[in-house]
Amino acid sequence: MSKADFSSYDYIVFTIMLCISLLIGIYYALKDRKKKTVDEFLLGGRKLKIFPVSMSILASFTSAISVLGFSQEMYRYGTMYWLIGLSYFLTQPFAAFVYVPLYHNLKITSAYEYLQMRFNRTVQVTASLIFCLQMILYMSVVLYTPSVALQQVLGIPLWISIFITGAVCTIYTSIGGIKAVIWTDT
Repeated sequence: MSKADFSSYDYIVFTIMLCISLLIGIYYALKDRKKKTVDEFLLGGRKLKIFPVSMSILASFTSAISVLGFSQEMYRYGTMYWLIGLSYFLTQPFAAFVYVPLYHNLKITSAYEYLQMRFNRTVQVTASLIFCLQMILYMSVVLYTPSVALQQVLGIPLWISIFITGAVCTIYTSIGGIKAVIWTDT
């Protein structure tokens, strides 16, 4: 397998892309610095428009795992993988018409708040810990996959690729909040 090399133009475009992501985070950090509420940081003040939110949701479904892994899965095991796609037609309308209105009417931000309201704090904490463990495992794969691709193209060590990808995403997310994440995805 031949090694692909970045030209100087490719490095410039790649650097600009990373800088734009960081600048979006910095922009929303500066723009919303006087609005330091949880509602503003995590929910965008509940005033985000449908297009950027829908593009962000679409981007979250299209991770490097799906781009690199689904084609391999279909090639190796056949078209049975399409059944997962078909299941979205059942689950997504249910979520959109049952859970979203429920959370919106109750003015809660997550399923964990609902679990505390419906059951108790122990159920909420248990579900939160299980989710955190699942996300740590999942995000390690999500971060590793594009880093391997970058390592192959850039010719840099894998740990540097992981560090750069993780650092940029962490910075723009932590300083810019959900608005930065949504506009970076869009």
